[in-house]
Amino acid sequence: MSGQGSDVKLMNRWSMLAMNIGSMIGAGIVTLVGIAMCYTGTSVWLSYGIALLLGFLYNLPFCFVTSAVKLEGGPYTLVNTILGKKIGGIYIVCFFLYLPSIALYCVALNTYIQSLFEGVPDWLTPVATLIFFYLVQLRGIKSLASVQNVMTILLLIGLMMFALMGFSRVEWAEVSPSSQNFMTHGFSGVMEAALLLVFSTYGQYYIAFMSRMCEDPKRDIPFSIIGCVLVLVVVYISVTIVAAGVLPLDRVVNQPLTLVAREILPAPLFVFFIIAGPVMALFTTTNGIMIQYSEPLYTAAQNNYFPKTLARHNRYGQPWIAYTIVFLCSFIPIVLGWEISTIAHLLLIVDIGLSILMMISIWQVPKRYPKAWKNRCFLKGLPDGFFYFACILSFIVQAIIIYNSVTSIDTYIVVATLVIFVIAVFYTLHRLKTVEVTLPDIGVEE
Repeated sequence: MSGQGSDVKLMNRWSMLAMNIGSMIGAGIVTLVGIAMCYTGTSVWLSYGIALLLGFLYNLPFCFVTSAVKLEGGPYTLVNTILGKKIGGIYIVCFFLYLPSIALYCVALNTYIQSLFEGVPDWLTPVATLIFFYLVQLRGIKSLASVQNVMTILLLIGLMMFALMGFSRVEWAEVSPSSQNFMTHGFSGVMEAALLLVFSTYGQYYIAFMSRMCEDPKRDIPFSIIGCVLVLVVVYISVTIVAAGVLPLDRVVNQPLTLVAREILPAPLFVFFIIAGPVMALFTTTNGIMIQYSEPLYTAAQNNYFPKTLARHNRYGQPWIAYTIVFLCSFIPIVLGWEISTIAHLLLIVDIGLSILMMISIWQVPKRYPKAWKNRCFLKGLPDGFFYFACILSFIVQAIIIYNSVTSIDTYIVVATLVIFVIAVFYTLHRLKTVEVTLPDIGVEE
């Protein structure tokens, strides 16, 4: 793209995979497993397996699409080129509502940092974390990728150390169907737990936001999505078996993973687990999400939805103004003292609305770009009917997630989101009348 610096497009498929794994493994695996056991007992590993399957089905159509067209800016680019400039403009303005959710991961770090260093002020950890990763990203893609690679390796070492050292302590009869603590609330309980856990299994497609930085996006984006799913299957299932099978059920229900870790790990390794497990999980997610949320704003500025100064690069080839806006928006919940639940609900309702537009756009790609579709890299030999069947399954998963989520969202969050939507409509219409807005380049001919 015009104006790119020299330090872009340097992430190979393995760096993209590390970025995706790190972004996906957040605090959910540490905090949600104990809560999920309330619904399903020691069969929580089965619930996580179902959640992983649902997440894979949700992402499968995106593997097809990203192997056919180049989506610099991720789903924004897809929505814009398929549904038109008006819908694309509304999408990108509403996308700003994503930005405060970055604080969710930084605020959650407090629990683990304060368990290691008592007396640390509540504000210090999230502020220091945001500043650190902002500076990392300004240093260029090499710096960003190197930091994420190291942190992701540490994260996987920490979680798999927990699993491997815990396997020898597992009461395998407790995590098998013969146990009275298995499926304590029947299959409906297994599904309730799966729907709770699915929020940590379906965001792999976010890696497409980073297509600009990828050496071969049409091959490497699908690779990083599928590879991430496979890694999550091994890590999540292994960890949940240990979490459910070492201690009695009544001791681990509603408790974080750290309770079991303290039981099975010597003190030095427990400290290492805290750092390499939950802390690295939140670090890698923060690093990944900050960069992923910046890219659509950068692409939209190049398309003239925002002033082009937003796309200005620093000497490392990074759009520093776009990054700075994301960085500053991340502070909103911290300054206003929002609860973690408020941030999570805001993220949830925005994700629901924008994902619907994404799914509608995905469905239309084969007919809109038949030549690119025919030459796609992912499962090229399969008939189109398989893709549309995958889309239907993905729509069903999305509908399940929406149905399971809307009842937990506070009314004022819905109202605030609707206000932003109205502002987005008026801003987009005004922008289209006053300046020439261009469509993103997806590298194919219609």
